[in-house]
Amino acid sequence: MPELGSPVVDGIAIGRAIVWESDPAPENVTRTPAQERMRITRAMARATRGVEELVRLLGAAEAELFEPEIEILKELEPLLLEKVDAGLAAEEAVNEATSQVSTDLLVDARARLLDGLGYAERSVGSLLEGRDGDRVLVTGALTPSVVASLPARVVGIIASSEEGERATGAMSHAAILARGRDIPLVFVAPGVALAIRNDDTVVLDATASPASIWVAPDDSVVREAHQRREARMLTRAEEESRVAAPLSHLSLEVHVNVGSRYERFPASADGIGLLRTELVFSEHASAPSEGEQFGALLAIAAPLGRAPFVVRLFDAGGDKPLSWLPAPREAVAARGIALLLLHPMLLDAQLRAIVRAADHTNVRVLLPLVTSAADVEHVRARSQGRLPVGAMIETPSAVEQIDEIAAVSDFICIGTNDLFAMVTGRDRADCTLSLDTRALRMVERIVVAAHAHGRKVSVCGELAGDPHSARILVGLGVDAISVAAVRFAKVKFSLRDVTLDDCRAVAREALRGADGLEQYSRAV
Repeated sequence: MPELGSPVVDGIAIGRAIVWESDPAPENVTRTPAQERMRITRAMARATRGVEELVRLLGAAEAELFEPEIEILKELEPLLLEKVDAGLAAEEAVNEATSQVSTDLLVDARARLLDGLGYAERSVGSLLEGRDGDRVLVTGALTPSVVASLPARVVGIIASSEEGERATGAMSHAAILARGRDIPLVFVAPGVALAIRNDDTVVLDATASPASIWVAPDDSVVREAHQRREARMLTRAEEESRVAAPLSHLSLEVHVNVGSRYERFPASADGIGLLRTELVFSEHASAPSEGEQFGALLAIAAPLGRAPFVVRLFDAGGDKPLSWLPAPREAVAARGIALLLLHPMLLDAQLRAIVRAADHTNVRVLLPLVTSAADVEHVRARSQGRLPVGAMIETPSAVEQIDEIAAVSDFICIGTNDLFAMVTGRDRADCTLSLDTRALRMVERIVVAAHAHGRKVSVCGELAGDPHSARILVGLGVDAISVAAVRFAKVKFSLRDVTLDDCRAVAREALRGADGLEQYSRAV
């Protein structure tokens, strides 16, 4: 039986394992504070040179990922010197200063500093010397530098991760690099990674959830994996070649969701339906400036031309904290637009950046977790009416006010992840593909109300990225769906040969399919 893991970058990898040990072994040597200061200074200089060299070697898009690490190292140096002056060894100072890890760039900086302290010259390339063939990297701590320096024959990655870290790891710099290079990546429990030895044959299948990992499999498993990989590559090539034409027969636009400036933009996408700005700047220790935001927006919009570009305002709070967008003590539960309105200077800086971008691209602003029409009117006033303003409907209470919200909005976007979670009472990660009838009725109600006011409706939750669910959404009357770039071709291809009547029939069937529909109908 295979071991199971969490897929982060989909794909199939077949090769022998190469194991990357996390940290060099510490020295058991007693030194004076002055000696430890010297070691910190040398390690810091070496780490900084290493990042700068990597930036020079990489292409522009990947290089930009590492530029904040130089600032991280600068911020760490005085803190580390203070700790060694207080009596800690250099290694202890590094580990203590980086114990509250908020970003994998900090993990990367930590690894570089520990390597520098141990005079370790480590690379995956050096580990591969004398070892031939395709390889699957197995690591206890995946850092961006490791991924950026991988030789081409490393065809897959298995990374150890605690269960609670896997959702954030999916949007880490390391994952972004792996995704951009099309290297399948799976997170596994620490015990699974520790059990894999150098040169073990490994088959990694990250095309489904959970992902499957076979260690030292028999020949039949390897043969079947090769067949699946070849079939998948052929299918993907065919799908991408056949999705250029618009889905005009369904009156549907297919956009993409974006969470960084480094994601690949499918050439035939109808636009960006959701830019998650909080993810673009999640690694910042402080709020990004207006200029930084403006520059990032232009970089992301560059491939779009005049296609729609929907920029969601910072969506934080609850289980999506941002250190520079905290909920105040008097409103600890504030989320989305409610939280932003409690930080007016930050909100105004973001709106100014978006207004500036509007001179160069077809940008629209989207409000997260709208609670009332007043939210939309407030933001429209703050942007002086210079931006189309859309409302993101993510709660049953907002559905109850959809007529009023649609009347003052320029467009409506449905966030099915939160909406379906609230209706079903389940975690967002557990209900992303739920077809709960009560929630589907809410989608239908939103569409009817928005269309009555001449507003278009899009869906940007995970539901839109599933081919069957996408057909239901089309049948319910949505005007656009926005999906992850990796799902774009598959979803659009699946809709190419269905008719609007087909989709309406699937939607009617879905609306008949769950308990609780009668109670919901009576309630509304």
